[in-house]
Amino acid sequence: MAFAPAVLNFSTFLNESESSDGVEILILSGTAKPSPTSKSFVEECEKRGIVCNVVDINNITLEKIYNGHMVREGKKDGKEILIKPDKTAIIPRRGVITNSYTKQIMRDLEAARYFCVNSLESIEVCESKFLTSRILEDQGLPVPRYALVNGEDNLDSALEQIGGKFPVVMKLLSGTQGIGVSIVDSYASLKSVYQTIAKLDPEKEILIQEKINSNFDLRIQVIVKRFDPLISQKGNFMILGSMKREAVEKDFRTNYSLGGQVSSYDIDEKTAKLACDAAEAVGSHWCGVDIMIDAESQKPFILEVNSSPGTEGISQAIGRPIVGDVIDYVIDKKNWNYGKMEIGYLETLKIPRIGNMVAKFDTGNGSSASSIHADELEERNGVLYWKIGDNEFVDEIIGYTNTEIGREKEKRPIISLDIILNGVKIKDVKVSPTDRVQKSTPFLANRGLMKRMGVMVNPHKAFVVTDEMKGYRPLKTKGMAHGGIEFESF
Repeated sequence: MAFAPAVLNFSTFLNESESSDGVEILILSGTAKPSPTSKSFVEECEKRGIVCNVVDINNITLEKIYNGHMVREGKKDGKEILIKPDKTAIIPRRGVITNSYTKQIMRDLEAARYFCVNSLESIEVCESKFLTSRILEDQGLPVPRYALVNGEDNLDSALEQIGGKFPVVMKLLSGTQGIGVSIVDSYASLKSVYQTIAKLDPEKEILIQEKINSNFDLRIQVIVKRFDPLISQKGNFMILGSMKREAVEKDFRTNYSLGGQVSSYDIDEKTAKLACDAAEAVGSHWCGVDIMIDAESQKPFILEVNSSPGTEGISQAIGRPIVGDVIDYVIDKKNWNYGKMEIGYLETLKIPRIGNMVAKFDTGNGSSASSIHADELEERNGVLYWKIGDNEFVDEIIGYTNTEIGREKEKRPIISLDIILNGVKIKDVKVSPTDRVQKSTPFLANRGLMKRMGVMVNPHKAFVVTDEMKGYRPLKTKGMAHGGIEFESF
């Protein structure tokens, strides 16, 4: 994609003062004592005359009232805060995923169409280091080799997956500020550290990663204004600031909260794009992306994405507070966007060069590419020659997917196609041509495509946002080579 990350002053994006008129901010903390970052928000908002409240999400109730909600802290005599979807922006911090109660409050706010700077889903993704690595890897972004250890019996296989060489990094799946991260330099240490963790918590899963050769990492704070393919990428990604974090004395961890040394660091466009792509992949509007550059190869690797970044360290490093930049983004209603668009489990796609095609959106399809029907296909020298109807195509093979067919796996080539849903073009979609004659639809969308489209599938409805193709019947389509296809006339 064309990419030109803006290095801010966010005030330049507030073209109309009325776009922020009357906006209030509610910060959902996970503790009774506000963090330094929350305090910074309150102080900056007071300077601007903006109402900003910080509440412990564990200690509030949410009562629905006319055109809004009443947030009550503690008991009956606790503080009451009136919030409304058209004027209140929500900044959730990591504490919103503490337990089922706090998660439900987030769900209720999202369902009521409040603008939440980060969604519950994105926060949960970032909380799991395994899930974060998996999603980044699926998007083709560079991450250290990793493996999940869910029992002592698979220590050997996990070690083999990441190259089998020591030292390795061992991490708890969830954690923050460097807590729960260890360097392990031998198999004996790997086994003993794992046994210690398992003894303390038998249900705890562990992630191991190959160790990247570097004594510092980069923390880059990013804002993604919208996850919408209709919006130009230019200006949609904002770099708030970037800092270099050097290891704590007599420690390997670089976290500012542990005493790590921080300094300003100028990143190039390639690194900026990598950070913004990572933020977009996990669905975070505001986050901190940790990148480490290998000392020998100079190759960058994304270590983690933090959906609840602190502002102290990076403000110190770059010599100016970034809280004001975040507030500028939050109070500008032009940036407000909400939950995913609902679509049916069947919708009609437009495929340039081919025509209209009925697609099934299968939320259980975690394969690395969507599937499209092909009458014939042949691979030659890294190129796929394929045919559908009277149309013949030649496309570069960009990878392969191993698709489960019964108990066996079938290796299929992947190409890149543009897909249009309801007038929105999604460019460079990974698609695997295959024979789908015995299937009910000529196109099968995977979860990766649904994520890029920003949609939520209703499994009980079909053709919610697009017109049903004339004459299409799912059961009658099986066995028909071109059932569910309307070819373009050229």
